[in-house]
Amino acid sequence: MEGVTMDDDVASDARARDELRLIRAYLRLRDPGRRRRILELAERLAEEAGSAVTAPAVPAYHPSSQLKTSPGQPE
Repeated sequence: MEGVTMDDDVASDARARDELRLIRAYLRLRDPGRRRRILELAERLAEEAGSAVTAPAVPAYHPSSQLKTSPGQPE
């Protein structure tokens, strides 16, 4: 691979390991409330850091954005 240094590979591997650790920890959470809080925290932190990034690598998805409430049901 031209233009890629060993440092780039090491940094990429370290980032991939961190991403996998985060995903595994999240998947171990069984309480939906805790999962939601972790997701909201991660999204807030990403937004705060967003000035350095133009777009997320993966589109943001939140299950509650897909929920529809029926009339008379609290939101």
